[in-house]
Amino acid sequence: MKLKPKNWESFQHYKDRSPPWIKLHKSILDDRHFQRLPDASRALAPCLWLLASESKDGVFDGSFEELAFRVRQTEKWVEAALKPLISNKFFIMVQDASAVL
Repeated sequence: MKLKPKNWESFQHYKDRSPPWIKLHKSILDDRHFQRLPDASRALAPCLWLLASESKDGVFDGSFEELAFRVRQTEKWVEAALKPLISNKFFIMVQDASAVL
């Protein structure tokens, strides 16, 4: 599964490269939808934004196995934390163009 942050373009200051940092707007503090997420989901989101910064288009490997390794958590923890982020549309699943139809 491939994932991409919603409104990824708003995270990018430099559009033509993969920066070592991302913008984190203080508006997230007053985002009621974000603040109502489980603690694990709110902890995971910035890590996923950083993973998205590794590619120009913001798309990254969202498999539980890969994410568990990258954020140093269990697959079970990642799955539980990721589901609310997807269902609340903070991250969208991207169709893999190379997948066989």
